Amino acid sequence: MTKEWISWLKNWKISPEAFRRLSFATLVILAIIIVSGGAVRLTQSGLGCPTWPDCTANHLVAADSFHPMVEFANRLITIGASAIVIISALAAFFRKPFRKDIVWLAMGLVGGLIAEIILGGLTVLAKLAPPYVMAHFILAILIVWNAIVLYAHSATDDRVPTRRVSKETVIWGRLVLLVLGAVIFVGTAVTGSGPHSGSPIAQRLPFKLRDVAQLHADIVWLLIGLTLVGLLLLKQSGAPEDVQKAGRFLLVIEALQGAIGYTQYFTNLPALLVGFHIAGATVVWMTALWLNLLFFERGTLEDEAARNQDDSKVIFEISHDKALSEQPKVPASSTQHSFFYKRW
Repeated sequence: MTKEWISWLKNWKISPEAFRRLSFATLVILAIIIVSGGAVRLTQSGLGCPTWPDCTANHLVAADSFHPMVEFANRLITIGASAIVIISALAAFFRKPFRKDIVWLAMGLVGGLIAEIILGGLTVLAKLAPPYVMAHFILAILIVWNAIVLYAHSATDDRVPTRRVSKETVIWGRLVLLVLGAVIFVGTAVTGSGPHSGSPIAQRLPFKLRDVAQLHADIVWLLIGLTLVGLLLLKQSGAPEDVQKAGRFLLVIEALQGAIGYTQYFTNLPALLVGFHIAGATVVWMTALWLNLLFFERGTLEDEAARNQDDSKVIFEISHDKALSEQPKVPASSTQHSFFYKRW
């Protein structure tokens, strides 16, 4: 039975297209869990389950009450995300053809998820202290970065990427990510200084909300200005149309996100708008990452399949030639004698 199981595992194959769909599902669930985590905080349910990994003392499941059920639902989503991440990591080893880059990226998701679960538990035990909550969100954003790169690799060949845009465009794209990272970091500080702490007993950062929000808005305007400059650069350098479209989409999303930000601030931070702002931040981050990935070309899955087929053909020919060369040679006299006996 054990030998049959091992044999089945060796012969189990995951096609590149199936793995691509799986990696996309992983990306989606990891983005959703950011929004669901924000919902926990916005409903003041962060300590609905005051212990970890149990919800309450000696009880794994939440009590029939609003705040515990909200927190427990988020934990269930986390379990679902964990399952998909683990399945993706296992599938990476059985993908045919095997790809080291995909395996490393998939294992990176596992490591990030483990760190996120541990950090989430520490955040609960620390009674939602703002530095822990900030780190929890930033780590989730970094995991999405890993997931979107995994999806991009799963949808392309593994050959050395070639640049599709100018060097200046690549530098600009990196600057966009750097400034956007600063926007997100300061945004978490705004949340840590505002009213949506996740629990009435959670501490707040010792900053004035107005001052931190102003700094956040200033960096956002810097990001929008940098994006406008980049669109001109893309146009003048003759960047591919799909890259220019992604750049325009990024600008639109940034503008919408900024509008939501100003609206929520001047309407005393209603929870619903803050939730949209969290979702918007995730979309902006994913769009900026995808824009940078479009700067390079790696080939398609069809190219990978064709190249792998050619490699298999070469290996077969080499093996066949080797097998022929290893066959024992029949002496000429033996051949002649055989012919003679047949004639006889």
